[in-house]
Amino acid sequence: MAKFKFTKTALDSLTPQERDYIAWDTELPGFGCKVTPAGRKVFLVQYRMGGRSSSVRKLTIGPFGTVTLQQAREQATRALGKRAEGTDPQTEKREMRAKIGKDRVRDLVADFLDKHASRNRSAAETKRIFDRDILPHIGARSVHELRKRDIIDILHRVEERGAATMANRVLAAARKFFNWLVSRAILETSPCSGIGAPSKENSRDRCLTDDELCRILKAAQATPFPYGPIVLLLAHTGQRREEVAGLRRSEINTASAVWQLPATRAKNGKPHDVHLTQAALEIIAGCTPVGDLLLSLSAEKPFQGWSKCKSELDKSAKAHNWRLHDLRRTMVTYMARAGIAQHVSDRILNHKSGVISGVAAVYQQHEFREERKEALEKWSAHLVALALRDDDVN
Repeated sequence: MAKFKFTKTALDSLTPQERDYIAWDTELPGFGCKVTPAGRKVFLVQYRMGGRSSSVRKLTIGPFGTVTLQQAREQATRALGKRAEGTDPQTEKREMRAKIGKDRVRDLVADFLDKHASRNRSAAETKRIFDRDILPHIGARSVHELRKRDIIDILHRVEERGAATMANRVLAAARKFFNWLVSRAILETSPCSGIGAPSKENSRDRCLTDDELCRILKAAQATPFPYGPIVLLLAHTGQRREEVAGLRRSEINTASAVWQLPATRAKNGKPHDVHLTQAALEIIAGCTPVGDLLLSLSAEKPFQGWSKCKSELDKSAKAHNWRLHDLRRTMVTYMARAGIAQHVSDRILNHKSGVISGVAAVYQQHEFREERKEALEKWSAHLVALALRDDDVN
């Protein structure tokens, strides 16, 4: 029976014999390395749960080379520490293997979305983040085998496609999910613990000037389908980018001039009726869809080429440091200046108003349809006038 202080050099020098044998570390009693006749070397830890009369148990740690000496020593130390506390490391390992056979991420995410996230206004967006950026990579795995490195790899993939801010959103969604698992005693710790936000975000309060709007609208009118019409509809309706890009012909009621956005496509998970002004209806009428999707060259997928088309439009409009979401903020700012009540503009945006609160918010179910229609008509008329300006705004 070989006994010596384990070092990498000493372990490298171990040679196979006709039968398995175990070399023992003199620095950590119970920590050994088994050598097979084929030359395979495997770290293990040996212990008894009772006195000398109790049976000897061996817990395999892993092969030398795949597991470093330092890692093996640390695992052996933890195992012996658990034994000293009365916990059988071997039984614990079997239980962990059984756990890894269940508690799949995909199943637990479905439970999380149903019982927790569905109560929040951002439920639809949270589901979209999991479906697009998280589940394709770890959905089939057990939550018990996930480590911090797995989460960081997911965030890197999002960053690599140029969506640094979205990486922050992905981390936030993952952190909420794993914290929820910790709160339900499914996990002891979250693999998101200690991971900082991938990118620094600055609060946005950009509001476009009339001159900027004029140039953007004219550039959008000259931009080919589908990006040009998308920008124009974003401006005239004040709705979100993904909601407009996914607009379907079946959602448009031309007779009543209403866009009926279903709950499944709304960011807050609530159905939303949007009044369509004459200008908006004309934009829609000029579209050339290939299927139910109104603003796409594909019958199956919504428009995707945001960055390239936005860059080209910016050059044409000579507009800089703005984003499509600023159109919503600009619309609301205009409505405030025009004396339109905040709860009306909030309804247009499909936001939950902060003006009507408390008991009144519970019983206030009025949709303010006429007020919303009047507000959008004023805003749309303002945009039409800007687009018709023939003065040099460049």
